[in-house]
Amino acid sequence: MTKIKCILEVDMKLCYCHSDKPFESCCEVYLSDSAIPVTAEQLMRSRYTAYAVHDVDYIMQTTHPATRKHYDPRSIKAWAESSIWQKLEVIGTRKGSASDTVGFVEFKAYYFDSVQQPQLHHEYSTFKKVDGTWFFVEGRVL
Repeated sequence: MTKIKCILEVDMKLCYCHSDKPFESCCEVYLSDSAIPVTAEQLMRSRYTAYAVHDVDYIMQTTHPATRKHYDPRSIKAWAESSIWQKLEVIGTRKGSASDTVGFVEFKAYYFDSVQQPQLHHEYSTFKKVDGTWFFVEGRVL
């Protein structure tokens, strides 16, 4: 086996959220409903991963019920599928720990759009915990 092939095989198993953890023990446990995110950052990372794997159901399910009506699953699916997700960079968090009920995460998502042009989505997201479950409330594009 060549060195390049070995590196590719290892890289393919890493989580899409760029946590440097294996996908199976990182975001996959959330997308498969085996666990729920304990922090706002974990939810944000899992939502990024959901975009990367086109899991629109997870994206909608983790959007706060009060704001869910503002998001169109078909549009989300179209954007997710037409983009090639490259990298997630968490800039910072405020609150959002296991003991908090609100949290804020600033991040940059790098991707190629439908015409293969590099794009950057820079967002400051608000999260709220309801009955022990974190939800995305809204995002402000920076």
